Amino acid sequence: MAENDFSHSKKLSKTDEECTLLTMEVMGDEPIGGINIDTVFSLRDSGKWLVVEYLKCDTVRPFQSHPNRYWHLNKRKFITLWNLTQKLEGNLLLINYEKSRKQFLLIKVLELSEEKGIIKDEQIPMNMKQFREFLIKINRRARGVVVNENAQNKTQMDDEGTGQLAQV
Repeated sequence: MAENDFSHSKKLSKTDEECTLLTMEVMGDEPIGGINIDTVFSLRDSGKWLVVEYLKCDTVRPFQSHPNRYWHLNKRKFITLWNLTQKLEGNLLLINYEKSRKQFLLIKVLELSEEKGIIKDEQIPMNMKQFREFLIKINRRARGVVVNENAQNKTQMDDEGTGQLAQV
């Protein structure tokens, strides 16, 4: 395999909670100064970075939820994700989801204020089939696999892979 060949990455097979458990064990009662990040994609075809954070919705369904609802609880996490994304000159995509996997809400953050929260975003509601197609397409772009636009895809992304979707 060539050094820069990302098309043959290993399959995601299990969650890696062990590192989180190790950090908790080592840190004990010490408050953590960092955050866990769910996924970071380097989109080979555009050279853009995509930072993805999954937000599980327990009390409100994904289409009705927004990080600003609980900004006072998690603002440091969102500010850190935003700052990282800005340094990478990439895009931040927050994904609301629920245990039933019936609703997914993609939230592309366009502007964020430390005091006010997310002040500008683009939202795209999806079902499981649409979300699966979207995520597979992003993943293939990160692996450098050419995405066939003529395939029976129901979604189409913009050049940056930022969540701009349109029905084909």
